[in-house]
Amino acid sequence: MLPNNQVPNTPFYYGWVIVLVSALSVFFSGPGQTFAISMFIEYYIEDFDYSRSLVSGLYSTATLCAGFLLFTIGKLADLYGQRVMMVIIGLALAFATLWNALIVGPIMMFLGFFMLRLFGQGSMTLLPNTLVPQWFMRKRGRALSVMAIGGFAGAALIPPLNAFLIDIFGWRMAWGIWSVSLAVIFVPLALFFVRNKPEDIGEVIDGRRKTIQSKGPSRLPLFFMVSLSALILLTVIPPIDDYLQGLFPWFPATFWRILLFAASLIGVMMLIKNRYMKKTSTSDHGEKQDEQEETEDNEVSWTLKEAMKTRAFWMVLFCVSVPALTNTGITFHLVSISEGKGLTPEVAAIVLSLMAIIGFPVTFVTGYLVDRFKVNVVLAATFMIHILAILWLWQTQSAVGFIIYGVIWGMAHGFERITLNIVWPNYFGRQHLGSIKSIAQSVMVIGSALGPLPFGIFYDWQGGYSEILLLTLILPLLAAIFAFTSPAPEKKES
Repeated sequence: MLPNNQVPNTPFYYGWVIVLVSALSVFFSGPGQTFAISMFIEYYIEDFDYSRSLVSGLYSTATLCAGFLLFTIGKLADLYGQRVMMVIIGLALAFATLWNALIVGPIMMFLGFFMLRLFGQGSMTLLPNTLVPQWFMRKRGRALSVMAIGGFAGAALIPPLNAFLIDIFGWRMAWGIWSVSLAVIFVPLALFFVRNKPEDIGEVIDGRRKTIQSKGPSRLPLFFMVSLSALILLTVIPPIDDYLQGLFPWFPATFWRILLFAASLIGVMMLIKNRYMKKTSTSDHGEKQDEQEETEDNEVSWTLKEAMKTRAFWMVLFCVSVPALTNTGITFHLVSISEGKGLTPEVAAIVLSLMAIIGFPVTFVTGYLVDRFKVNVVLAATFMIHILAILWLWQTQSAVGFIIYGVIWGMAHGFERITLNIVWPNYFGRQHLGSIKSIAQSVMVIGSALGPLPFGIFYDWQGGYSEILLLTLILPLLAAIFAFTSPAPEKKES
């Protein structure tokens, strides 16, 4: 491997290169996400003549096993660093996708699901979420917002991409293409560009030393151009055009894209304005300010054992589990929920697309908010939006109302993406973040495996989802209370 202290010379803070590679990591976690794997399930059932319950049971069991083992990835990241682990996990996920191209029976299918969930959904999202906070403190929210581009791009692009690959090459070759892509694209990028901490290359967290020494505003970072390019790409995806054109013949469907683009552009411009309005220090005060910034870099870090002794750890851990349970349960049964309201599966597909597309610009707003306000307050507000979304889904009976639910749900998802990731480094520091964050990631994976179960039970029992949706409101309500009453703990030094 290349030495840790050698990196390409960039005119801006190297942390933004880390953010870009981290966004790619989240994107390439796609083969292990439910939205990608679901495209292969029907072909498994048809080719192997398996029942739907058998395939679903294998998938849920494999997800649970992956969730229980995920904490080991966080411990290894603390020991060996994210750079080494990203390369290893990238190769492991490439092997997992190749394995899925070769499955011939239920045991191989179970192992394939297990590796996809452990290395894809779990590890490829855990590692970037522990890497980016190592490089940012004051700008942590904004950095995570940019990283979230990878997740939203994956949710929007991978399902139709998988459908295209399967249609052209077959499902086995589609898995093989993902294997080659991971090994040829992601792994080399992680090897050449990822560094574990700014100290490894003589930098200071947030790049503040360079900012202090500079005269006048710094250059526009590359991530703004990347963000804008990704934003434009997401706004030209056409899955909702035909339906909206038929639903609102007097209202051009392209208006929704223009509205989305304008809202997202405003979010990006807010970030640009915030960056350029920061005044650099004068030379007379340069040394004092530099000394102050160095002091601020000494962020207090907790070990996992110390963190587990605090009330805030368990309260936030409960908050992390709530979206995994409720969102996965609703997503898994969304088509059935829409049919129960007399709507078509196409409406459910539009809602899923809106969730990803609306959530994308909201992450920029959330990143701005968590850098300005206490994260527990923003987290509590996140769950209030979550409650509003579930209440709207419970009462709506029309296609328009269902689409409005998709917008509200997308806003809640955008808030969750940032707040549930930034709360851990803000509360417990960077040094042992891998071990601490892996516990949260394990809870999320286990919750995503258990989420659909109560919805299915209530549907079989009551013939609908009204009762379980009302009961589900208890979870985000408790989470909002726990978040609001659980500020960052104070570490008492003996």
